Formats: sequence, C-alpha cells, structure tokens
Amino acid sequence: MTLLQFTVTGEQVSNEETEEVIREAEPHRGLVRYRPDGGELFIHTRVNMALLRAAASLPLLRLKITPRANELTPRDALLTPKGSRRNYAFLEGLCEDLAAAGYPACYIAEQHGEGRRDFYFTTEDVAGFEQIARAAAEALAFPFALEEHSLADVAPLILPTEAIGDLGLEIAPHARIRPTRFEFWGAEPSLAKLRAELEKRGYRFLGLETFSSELRMLKSVPIDGEGFLAVLREIVPLARSLQCSYRGTETLEGHEQFLLARPLPERYSGAGRGGFFRRIFGGGS
Repeated sequence: MTLLQFTVTGEQVSNEETEEVIREAEPHRGLVRYRPDGGELFIHTRVNMALLRAAASLPLLRLKITPRANELTPRDALLTPKGSRRNYAFLEGLCEDLAAAGYPACYIAEQHGEGRRDFYFTTEDVAGFEQIARAAAEALAFPFALEEHSLADVAPLILPTEAIGDLGLEIAPHARIRPTRFEFWGAEPSLAKLRAELEKRGYRFLGLETFSSELRMLKSVPIDGEGFLAVLREIVPLARSLQCSYRGTETLEGHEQFLLARPLPERYSGAGRGGFFRRIFGGGS
C-alpha cells in the first residue's frame, strides 16, 4: 500500500462552483497528554486506521518549528493567535507543496505545548520530504528540526489509546502505563455519584464543567489493547448504571456509541467476564 492512496491531510474536498462535497473529511480527535512535570500537551490527531496501518511500517517524522518569543503567551508558553496563524501557514504551505508534487507523505497529528506546535508526518522518502519541509520553513523564516521515529514510538502520545491495541503496536515497557484522562457526560447529581465511585477505584478528580455537564477524571492505566479494554469494561458500564455516558475520547468510534439512548456495544459491556456487566447494566441490544 502506498501513501499516494491517501490525501495529504484528510480534510474535506468540495467543488466551490457547485458547492458539492466530493469527499467527506476524515475523523480527527483532540487528546490531552500529561508531562512528567504535570504540564499538559494538546494533541490533534487524524483517525484513519487504513492510513495508520500503512504508517506502522514507515518512518514517522516529527517536524519542530521554533516560534518567535513574542508568539508565546507569558504564563504558559502556548502559542498566541498570531503564532498559531504563522504555524498553520507553514503546515498549509507544506501540505500544498506535497500535494502539488504528488509526493508520498501524509500528515498524521500535531502537538501543542512546551513552547511549540510540532507536526507529525509519515513518508516513504525521508530525504526528499525533509528537503520540501525545510524549504517551506525557510519561506516563513522558521528555525527547523526533524526527528525520525516509528509509529510505535509515538503512539502513546499521538494516538487514541484504543488504536494502539487495534494496530497491534509494540509499546516500550516504560510507556505501557500512562496517566489518562476520562470524560463523562450526565446530570450533575449523577456525575457526583460517578465521581465517588471512580475515586474508590483510584481515579483522581480533575474538574467538572457545569456548562457542558462534563466530569473529568484521571488515572494511570495500561494502554495496551487488552489492558485498556479491561479499563473500559469496568468504567463504561459503571457510568451507564448511574445514567452517565463516557465521552469515548480515547476510542476509535468516539462518543456516539456510548449515548444512553443506544445499546452499549458488546465490546465494552464486560461480556468477556461471564456477561455479568451486560446482564446487570443492559449491554446487549
């Protein structure tokens, strides 16, 4: 399989003259990762499993472009709106150059934090890609650095956790347990009960967004396929039993599969443990 089978960015393509959508945009997902010092990294990632399967055997390149000092906020060193615009001008210019050249490379993800926004691409030709990327960076006066990794190296950072197991990636031993954020929707009384139950299980309270009725909890959990699935098989039926729904941020299909009006997918129902949770919490259709 060649990367030329995929568009560079996976964004929506339309005919401006007829306003006809020719290709729907691929799913993208926003993730939060926690640094050892407690700081946060914000991840925006492309969820195309066919592309990720192709990328698993190819180099994964991290593009590091350094912003100007006045493009960072003083408090947390995040990019200002002006800095973000210049960053995205680089990304858009690079993707346009790759597409125009018919080049075998695809955008995978980006991370924002630590004073930069870094972009991840996979390619079949590292040297050729670096030449094009350096030219795009020089056009906007960006200092540029490139790191080469494998998808397995960076998967704990840039992919929804469920993708790691579905892709069968081998994760380094030191990365197999990771602080992971879990979000739930529900009425405030229900979320309060869920919080209490999760705290009994070692989860730490991060916050409650009253506007969106979203509870956020944190726990270090296994991120291999079976380990993470076991976590979901505990907390998803628990949330449902208290009239709350998991947002599904770390899953491939996202939040809609967990809506209370839908039958709980058997994958998450606890059916692997004798069907106990399915019988108690109504996991089957």
